[in-house]
Amino acid sequence: MEEPKKKKNKNKLPKDVLNIIRTTMRNNIELTNIADNKANVLLGINALMLTFLVPLLIPHTDVIKHYHLTVPLSILVGTGFITIYLSVLVLKPGKFFVNSKAMKKGDRVSPFFFGNFYKMNKQEYKAYVDKAVEESASVKDHLTDDLHYIGSRLGRKMELIRVAFNIFMIGFFLSMGLALLLFVLIP
Repeated sequence: MEEPKKKKNKNKLPKDVLNIIRTTMRNNIELTNIADNKANVLLGINALMLTFLVPLLIPHTDVIKHYHLTVPLSILVGTGFITIYLSVLVLKPGKFFVNSKAMKKGDRVSPFFFGNFYKMNKQEYKAYVDKAVEESASVKDHLTDDLHYIGSRLGRKMELIRVAFNIFMIGFFLSMGLALLLFVLIP
């Protein structure tokens, strides 16, 4: 007896497309972790630097005044605060329930992004997913939307980290160079 041939479901996503989506999603998540780790490093370095710098300098105000180190120290402290601020912006969660208005209007949004369903109960979510995955075209649209959101967020994180590193590097070396120059020039 012959086995009946399996019908190919036209609504089913091809394996190569699923693999591309999985790989892209995994890469974006790994890059997001890298971005968050870099922001944590910047945040930690600057927080420690400011935490130890201020108490160490208070007893030495006479040396700071004598060598006119107020400007380099101000640059260093300002650099630390700006870098901490930018690092916190990178680590701060984004607005993840941005589609609530669209959902209330009845528009379909991705059931695969937690920010779209975290306020639903289990039954609402199950019904929503069942409806959303009926057609492969809508699944593709939802996955495309999710990848775009993750990629946009990742791009913004990387921009902020780059700016934070540049500010940290320029401010640190500028303040140290200026402090050394003042030590050399002022007897």
